[in-house]
Amino acid sequence: MSSPDAHPAAATSSLEEDGFVDISPKGDGGLFKKIIVEGAGTEQPPSGSDVTVHYVGTLHADGSKFDSSRDRPGHFNFEVGVGQVIKAWDIGICTMKKGEKAILRARADYAYGERGSPPKILGGAALNFEVELFSWKEKMKEPSDMSVEERSQYALAQKERGNSAFAAKDFEAAVEEYDEGQRYITHGQGAPAVGDGHGHSHSHGGGACNADHGGGDDPEPELSTEDKKLAVALLSNLAMARLKLDEPDMAKFDCTKALEIDAENTKVLYRRATANLAMGDYEAATADAVRILEIDETHKEAAQFKQRVELEIKKAAKKEKDIYSKMFK
Repeated sequence: MSSPDAHPAAATSSLEEDGFVDISPKGDGGLFKKIIVEGAGTEQPPSGSDVTVHYVGTLHADGSKFDSSRDRPGHFNFEVGVGQVIKAWDIGICTMKKGEKAILRARADYAYGERGSPPKILGGAALNFEVELFSWKEKMKEPSDMSVEERSQYALAQKERGNSAFAAKDFEAAVEEYDEGQRYITHGQGAPAVGDGHGHSHSHGGGACNADHGGGDDPEPELSTEDKKLAVALLSNLAMARLKLDEPDMAKFDCTKALEIDAENTKVLYRRATANLAMGDYEAATADAVRILEIDETHKEAAQFKQRVELEIKKAAKKEKDIYSKMFK
């Protein structure tokens, strides 16, 4: 296998035949990339993002492994594009898409240079890295530091990311994206950001309460009609993802928050009814179904759901009766 250090033109030609592409900024042959598994979508992590990867590093000279995150528990996380890692990674990973697996082939000046990283990596060594990009999180300003328009744009982008994750059946990722979006769009609306069911958002790097406790310079304006729709959509989708993860109590909390914005949203009421049924709260599940039918008497799913709850109540009553019957026998 030809080295990227010797005879640049010949090495480049050989690498291109093997499916490698020169991704060095100046096209100087210092960094090549070969995609092994295509990623999803079109987005790539911008500089400053917190990325989550797995990697296996080998010496180009003999193929021997010198390091691998796969040999340790968990993934490898770092901030890309800011000099925390070698130049090859800062450049290469910013060209990858979510779920992509690729080989980055780095000349010494894109890796550890003439000094190397002894004892495993000698000076002037060319390296190969098999890298898999799982996800990334862009560094964002806190909602209090954003304008209303910026929060709205960011929340909309989070909704789209959540939808992509949901479509891929990555419900945990969907919850994270939707939850972040609703946290921004509902900022300053007189209620704590929804997150853990107790008035606190997920940590997102601190775990602080996001409630508006007053004392700021100016109160936030009421959400526009479009932003209310976006907030309800995020909370409703968040609830649906939580139901997929068997978290009905959290889903109910999200739905209740959404209904504070749009009390007659039948989709949200139906999802809350589903959460209530999963929690065994038949009375609340029935009340939500009845409320849906009051709003829309033609809602077939709600009518069927109400019958389903009645059947579950009968089953529960029979089960309880059988238990008592066996006890007293």
